[in-house]
Amino acid sequence: MVEAFFGFKKTPFSDNPDAKQLFASQAWNQVLVDHHGTGLLTGEVGAGKSTAARTFTAGLNPNLYKILYLHWTSGSALDLLRQLALQLDLEPAHYRGDLVRQISEAIVHLNKSKKQHPILICDEAQLLRHPALEQLPLLLNFDMDSSHYLTLLLVGEPLLRRTLSLQMHEPLRQRIAVQYHLEGLSREELDAYLTHQFKSAGVSQPLLDETARQALYQATKGILRKVNKLVMTALRLAATRKLSAVNEAILLDATTEALL
Repeated sequence: MVEAFFGFKKTPFSDNPDAKQLFASQAWNQVLVDHHGTGLLTGEVGAGKSTAARTFTAGLNPNLYKILYLHWTSGSALDLLRQLALQLDLEPAHYRGDLVRQISEAIVHLNKSKKQHPILICDEAQLLRHPALEQLPLLLNFDMDSSHYLTLLLVGEPLLRRTLSLQMHEPLRQRIAVQYHLEGLSREELDAYLTHQFKSAGVSQPLLDETARQALYQATKGILRKVNKLVMTALRLAATRKLSAVNEAILLDATTEALL
């Protein structure tokens, strides 16, 4: 209904946007500038951490970089290694030692033979157990630390920072060269985000007036997941009421309905 009423060619404000709908805020552009470092990206629930990671990887040349994306349901070290082996197109070995050897050889092969640098993204990394986090520095050890064959990006909620502050994770913490805590969009960035999403979906005119945009920012503080949910709720209400744009009253009604 919303798409037809406003003339969208595709659904805007999706939590899983395609490459053309990705929006890089000023903050995201600071994430993992050095492709051969270890990065830490944290943020509150819904702040856009996974989208930031997708934005970063979308700009990389696939001939030069191989993205290894792990999203955890289990936090064990063995599960980490098995999922990583599968991402490397390997048949995972049964024992941990053999798995580590398999993975290390595959990573070196990618760099030396295929001239591809692997980037390992561990999303929801706050769910990793201590032994799994302790395993990560071992995967980064090559030729007595003289070579950088693997880039690691840890993505998670603020709990991850507190976990990494423990003494047992000093080896991993020392390797983190870039770290960033992702806040919500600024008020100015929110306007740019709305314009970007509408244009990506095929609509050039603004569909939220200034009062609605201000109310949107006050209700969401720029947290992307909240913005996406609230805007789509407001657009649906506007379409139901045959209004061509969202005003403050519609936005406030949407806030109540979306339970923000």
